Amino acid sequence: MQKLFFILSIFFLFSSCATKAPDVKKVAAIDSTAIIFKQINGAVKEQQLDTFFQHRFVDGRFSGCVLVAQRGVVLYKKSYGWADHEKRDSLQLTSAFQLASVSKQFTAAAIMLLHQEGKLNYDDTVGKFIHGFIYHGITIKQLLTHRGGLDKYTNICDNYYREKGCEPATFNNDSAIAIMEALNVRPFRKPDTKFEYSNTGYVILADVVEKISGQPFCEFMQENIFTPLKMQHTWIATDGKTHAEKTKCYFGKWSWWQDEFLDGVTGDKGVYSSVEDMYLWDRALHDGTILKPEIIKEAFVGYSQELDKKKYWNYGFGWRTISFEDGATAVFHNGWWHGFTSSYIPLKDENVTIIALSNKFNKSTYAVRKLSVLFGDYPFKIEDE
Repeated sequence: MQKLFFILSIFFLFSSCATKAPDVKKVAAIDSTAIIFKQINGAVKEQQLDTFFQHRFVDGRFSGCVLVAQRGVVLYKKSYGWADHEKRDSLQLTSAFQLASVSKQFTAAAIMLLHQEGKLNYDDTVGKFIHGFIYHGITIKQLLTHRGGLDKYTNICDNYYREKGCEPATFNNDSAIAIMEALNVRPFRKPDTKFEYSNTGYVILADVVEKISGQPFCEFMQENIFTPLKMQHTWIATDGKTHAEKTKCYFGKWSWWQDEFLDGVTGDKGVYSSVEDMYLWDRALHDGTILKPEIIKEAFVGYSQELDKKKYWNYGFGWRTISFEDGATAVFHNGWWHGFTSSYIPLKDENVTIIALSNKFNKSTYAVRKLSVLFGDYPFKIEDE
């Protein structure tokens, strides 16, 4: 009996030791994070970030989520305000916001992915992919870089239905293009003569993705970008699904802005995402997970040389670019659609990520660019303007 008891004791002793054995990979990751955190002076930056956000974003005006990271270490992430003001549902870090024009980098990524797969060239004309396209001579690259010279579909379509006194039951990218063609809307100017920020161009690019892939734009993005990157709180507005994470959109004193027919048009806008999912996207851009580094690099080049003569900013493929006097460069993009505002700033040289997403109109969202000075020699002031 004593022998049996001894054997059982030894068995349970070793079993206990086995269950408590540390996960080597997990411990290594924690150690690595701690080392990086110390190297980047993380404790000081955490305090600086908290001071910045507490000063600007907690007085009730800002409703949204923020995330700041460096070298793969998240230094600060927080939510402020309401996902649904009427129900007093607080925002969470998984809450999803309409990215507005920050969506353009995803449309550009879809085009670059098709280019990477050999399914299009940037110098191909749109007419090669959209049968009967009446705007001849416009290339994929010109649309990516806002040099297509096309008129504003939002104004044209809004005025068209305003005169009719109704809104369409369904409306999408093809609908917008069809109205412009039916009304014979002429371009502002010849292609490739001048930079002119164009939502219309990115609507057409999303249509090109559909024509080449044979899939709805929302399905292509889900299958090729969102799902592979495990962006579980990201989708295109037209996917037809109900998403519990979707935030409501507000103006002023919590005045709710409901979706309208133009929300059925995507490519220029239409991506919903959370700050944590946007960080997954950021890491994928940094690591070359979806797009090869040489492909991504082309997106960060300014292609409108006439702008360099007057300003320091330019535009790549879905990204605004900046070239500072000292030779430093940066890329970023802001967004604004209805009450949603967004700002995404990856400081590539310092491996820094700055993300701010809001569902209540407030230009304070764009003030996060000032945080750049905490990480590098950028010509911004962190103090109030």
